[in-house]
Amino acid sequence: MARDRALERYQPQFDGLRALAVLTVMVDHFSADVPNFPLPDWIRLGATGVRLFLVLSGYFITASLRRARDRMDAGRLSAGKTMAAFYWRRLLRIGPAYFVFAGIALLLNLGAIRHYWPWVFTGTVDWLIALNNEWPLAISHLWSICVQEQFYLFWPLLILLLPRSWVLSAIIAVAFAGIAFRIGCVIFSAPIIARWVLPFGSLDSLAAGAALGWWGGRLRASRGGWAIALLCLSMLIVAAVLRNSDPTKLKSVLVEPLEAGAFVILVARTATGFDGNIARFLSNAGLMFAGRISYGLYIYHILVAMVFNRWMPSQLRFLITIPSLRLLVFGIATLFTAALSWRFLEQPINRLRGEKTRKALGPIPHGSWEQEGATRSQRPPHLIFTADSSG
Repeated sequence: MARDRALERYQPQFDGLRALAVLTVMVDHFSADVPNFPLPDWIRLGATGVRLFLVLSGYFITASLRRARDRMDAGRLSAGKTMAAFYWRRLLRIGPAYFVFAGIALLLNLGAIRHYWPWVFTGTVDWLIALNNEWPLAISHLWSICVQEQFYLFWPLLILLLPRSWVLSAIIAVAFAGIAFRIGCVIFSAPIIARWVLPFGSLDSLAAGAALGWWGGRLRASRGGWAIALLCLSMLIVAAVLRNSDPTKLKSVLVEPLEAGAFVILVARTATGFDGNIARFLSNAGLMFAGRISYGLYIYHILVAMVFNRWMPSQLRFLITIPSLRLLVFGIATLFTAALSWRFLEQPINRLRGEKTRKALGPIPHGSWEQEGATRSQRPPHLIFTADSSG
């Protein structure tokens, strides 16, 4: 029971963690054409940010579904009512900003969206990328949202309908299925892009977070904290080295499990709450705000960059050709756009869905379905934001 109560108490430091994840993606995309800026190219910030978001998403979604399962098992809710509420809340959380982005991109005719709009509006951009083996301009970052939404379609069925004693074993089996998929891709020489964007390739990261969410595990502060931190850092370094090695070798399939394992430890420690300087850093007001609007930061950052590249006056184009200034301009503009979206679109809808859910299911603990990590992406190699990029 203490473990369940801990899961119901949302840890504000998770907002800081989300902010770090989305900021790494933004920095990676905004500096994609500048060698070794701001970090060496072998450190792929966007790919690492994706992995953290996937683990966070699996963790929060499964912890929330576990609470719903507890209420079902106590006879207070039916499975049908619980799943209907879950899907409705997912639609209201992801849909508004997603469709606003798509509508603006269509109106401005950015990138390839007018050619591929059916894929965008059906949430299958990841399959489009895999089939074409290329990153379509303006919409390629949607792949990770599509992966998660496809995952959420079947995940409640597993958590809510399987016998309770089978759930953890099923989660572990899903994780191994993700690894097996990538092994199969290597053996049969499947395209690297398909291996990355298809939903099967993210199963182990989502399931790693899910296992932690189902189990309710937390990692308390201990004298061995530095050893644990060193272990996580070592796992991330090995993953980075393997990511830059030959992707046709079987050892390359270890990249995602190594990153997911490191981030599971980080999430478990964050659930307990850091102390000292780390706590002050993750609880910084600016970082926490960025974490709250992280979905908007992710969904709009490509849109902002393409608009600037297309319409920036020639006398001001130095602002987007000098890398450091570009990061600042694109970052501030994306923050402003995401904040507006949060204030006038997402936050009012969040209140509405919360009220509807309380009426249907009763009170939902703070930090449940609406608090999971929402968006994420890697850096598609073609997304180069220079004065010559016109979308």
